[in-house]
Amino acid sequence: MSKLIATILLVLLAGGAVAQGFYYQSIMPDGRKVIGDKPAPGAKEVHKMPLTNGNTSAPLSIPAQPGDGAASNQQTLDAATAEVTAAQRNLAAAKAALESGQEPQGGERTGTAKGGSQLTGAYAKRIKSLEDGVAAAQKQLDDALSRRNAAR
Repeated sequence: MSKLIATILLVLLAGGAVAQGFYYQSIMPDGRKVIGDKPAPGAKEVHKMPLTNGNTSAPLSIPAQPGDGAASNQQTLDAATAEVTAAQRNLAAAKAALESGQEPQGGERTGTAKGGSQLTGAYAKRIKSLEDGVAAAQKQLDDALSRRNAAR
């Protein structure tokens, strides 16, 4: 039993010795701080810092503050994403209107001398209007996608 305790104690002490190390904080000529396991080349000042338990964890994430660039960028991206969603709905509605509008409505057919019928110019004009609506909705979606991609 005492052999087990001695082994555990030895492992713990050895682990503590490995954890004790150093890192380098280099201050560059432009004032930037570079931290690494070696001094940064071209640094105007280098500090050898002991590695302790207090600075071995990952840095805490700091929530974005109002007026912070990250929050503003996220808001811009959220707005662009909402615009894309709305444009997708508009395009789907325009395509559905075109699909359902293919059937001629009253007054869009005229009789022919041989007893048949033909579509009138009003039908062609209405279909052209529906097709233009689909094209405009597609352009709106393409523009919204471009703005969202630029916001990323």
